[in-house]
Amino acid sequence: MPKIVLCDNLDNLYAVIAENIKRERKKLCISQAELAERADISIDTVKSVESGRREMSLNTFLRIVQALETTPMMLINGKGQEYMERFFFLVAGRDESEIEFVLHVAEHLLKGQEGYLK
Repeated sequence: MPKIVLCDNLDNLYAVIAENIKRERKKLCISQAELAERADISIDTVKSVESGRREMSLNTFLRIVQALETTPMMLINGKGQEYMERFFFLVAGRDESEIEFVLHVAEHLLKGQEGYLK
């Protein structure tokens, strides 16, 4: 079974997550203390995570995700996040077959545009 690699550089991944956490917190107009309270973690943990001084456990990460009312992918993804948000908004409330259709159409559009995009 092939090994799955999320990122070539884990330090970069942690930096992306830290920056995304900070951005999402500010978007909600909440303080570090309020995020800590919502996530049931210490304010020192929030400060350390946002500054990149500390790696976090999966449990802490998921508590922060829930407190920020977002998804794990939104905090992990460093590029194109606004496009992901738009896509999620567009498919919210759709059933699986409708989402599959949208993905199928997008795939074919992109394949057809490859020559034009170069």
